[in-house]
Formats: sequence, structure tokens, C-alpha cells
Amino acid sequence: MRSLWLVYWLYDDKCICYARHGCIGAVKKVRLWSRLAQHQKSTRITKDFRYKILFAGSQKQALAIEAMLRPKPHTGWNVGVGGFANGGGLKGIPKPPEQREKQRLAALARYARPGEKEKTSKAVKRGLKHVDRSGSNNANYGKHQSEATKEKVRAKIIERGGVSGANNPNYRHGLRCT
Repeated sequence: MRSLWLVYWLYDDKCICYARHGCIGAVKKVRLWSRLAQHQKSTRITKDFRYKILFAGSQKQALAIEAMLRPKPHTGWNVGVGGFANGGGLKGIPKPPEQREKQRLAALARYARPGEKEKTSKAVKRGLKHVDRSGSNNANYGKHQSEATKEKVRAKIIERGGVSGANNPNYRHGLRCT
């Protein structure tokens, strides 16, 4: 069974049109209350807002409606464009220095805990396991490295003991990756 998604509108007494005022969002139904609580903590949104469910359906439909209602950033209370389940609608919108500092301090606190760096590294590797980076999918495809960069790479290879066997990044569990 697919999860039910909702498109909601946050508004106050000054808001008269959901296409131009307030905040439009899309969320899984089971996460609605936690998302509303997050909005309560926001400094951009008035604390005495009300909400209305505009749509209930599949994730694809909900994100399409959110994208239709918030096609441009800074519409109503929304900062980014709508239609992104992963927060990608905020891409390209600069964050204020206070926000960047909060993020930096949170990352420093998180990585100060023992084992957190290794845990994150494993999760990232697991998430990127099936990503093909060969040929034109490689960010460095067609580019040439300077001699200084080549020397740095060689030094790293020597530092970790060469590239044979388990040290070869193209081998996993004794099997060659292709």
C-alpha cells in the first residue's frame, strides 16, 4: 500500500488566496503533525497560523500540486519552490550567515561523538553504492590533472600502502567492481 500524501496551506487572517499567500507544503500524512510543529518553531511564519488540507493522494500528485502552487521562490511564506520531497526546492537560495553558523556548529557537535564519522561514512557509501561514475558520468571525465595533483594522488596511494588487493578502491569483498 502506498503512503498517503497531503498538500496543506498555512495561513492567518491576512491571507486570502492560497496561490499567493501563506505557506504551501506537501507531506506524508503520518508526518503532518511533526511538520506543523516544525512550522511553529519557524521564525518566518506567524505563530498563530491555521492550516487547511487542500489535497490528499499519491506522492507524485501531491508534489505536482505543490510545484504548481509554488513555481517561484519567495511566494507567500515559502522560501523555495514547491514539488521537492527532499527539500531540493531550496537549492540555490543563499542561507543567512546565522543559519550557516548553526549548521556548522551542529556538524561539529555531531562529529565530536565517537563513531559518528564512521557511521556517516558507511551510510553515504551505502547510498552511493549503485551510482555509476564511469565515463561521462564522472565529474572529471575529459579533464586533465595538473602534475601537482597527480603527485598528491600518488602520495595518497603510497600512504595507504598501494592499490593492490583490499587497498584497491575498485575491489569490494574480494570481487572486482564493474
